[in-house]
Amino acid sequence: MATETAQTSASATPTTTATIVHIEVPANDPKKLQAFYSDLFGWKFEAMPAMPDYAAANIGEADDMLGFAVFSKMNEGASPVNYIGVESLAEHSARVEKLGGKVLHSFVVNHMGRGAVCTDPEGNPVGLWQSDPSAAD
Repeated sequence: MATETAQTSASATPTTTATIVHIEVPANDPKKLQAFYSDLFGWKFEAMPAMPDYAAANIGEADDMLGFAVFSKMNEGASPVNYIGVESLAEHSARVEKLGGKVLHSFVVNHMGRGAVCTDPEGNPVGLWQSDPSAAD
């Protein structure tokens, strides 16, 4: 989700809404951090198609949930982001702005869905995720 697009198959099952559906953790050494979480919890990380520096472990039970991802830190200020499932990215992005937050970045993951990285009114990161197997940029 940190990267703009990926080609992969996706479930037709809609994302669970108003709950965390994905967690992203930026890392200076992604392989080392993936090994840490694998050893700690038994999670198995898989690289995402078209995103070689991005690997995710399915830690949930929902068909459309990627779970926990570790990827190369793009800048020193990067912090973990929890993605909350929403029915409409456009509607929730507008609500973020109306309620005093900011939409920093919107993106599409081809054949999976649409997302946005936002901040709440105090500057804390929050992600929005709309599952959409027909998504394309």
